[in-house]
This record gives sequence, C-alpha cells and structure tokens, in this order.
Amino acid sequence: MKRFISLLLALIMCLSISVVAFADEIIPEEGAGLVAGSVRPGDSPRAEETTWFFRNNNGIMQMRLWSITYRKWLTDWIDIGPAL
Repeated sequence: MKRFISLLLALIMCLSISVVAFADEIIPEEGAGLVAGSVRPGDSPRAEETTWFFRNNNGIMQMRLWSITYRKWLTDWIDIGPAL
C-alpha cells in the first residue's frame, strides 16, 4: 500500500510539472471597433500624411499644415514673410 501511494504521488508530481498552456487566437467580431492604440494582425502602423498650403494674404506669405490622414487643419495660418 505504501508503495502504491508513493507511485501515485510521483505520478501526480510528474504530470503537474509537465502542463503546457497554448495561446488561443482571438478573432474579433464583425463590425467590432478597435481599442485605441491596438493594431490588427497583418496591419502595420503608418505615419500621418500631411501637406503644407501656402497663400499670399495682402502681400504677406502664409502657410498652414493640413492632415491628409485625418482631413483637418493642424495649424493656423503662419506668417512667413513678405511676398516676393
């Protein structure tokens, strides 16, 4: 009986040490929004695209930054000097 209990305890210890856990893939539901800062597998983060616009306002050259990515102005008109 003592030998059986020793064998059973040794078997339980060996099995508890060799437990392996595998990660499960999470598939988002259709139409579920992303949490801010998260990236879907296969997507790569991209830099924001911007462009400068220039104008002549009463003889003063001005520039303003437009975000192509978010479709909004990022700055107010900035004076850069007299128009040539």
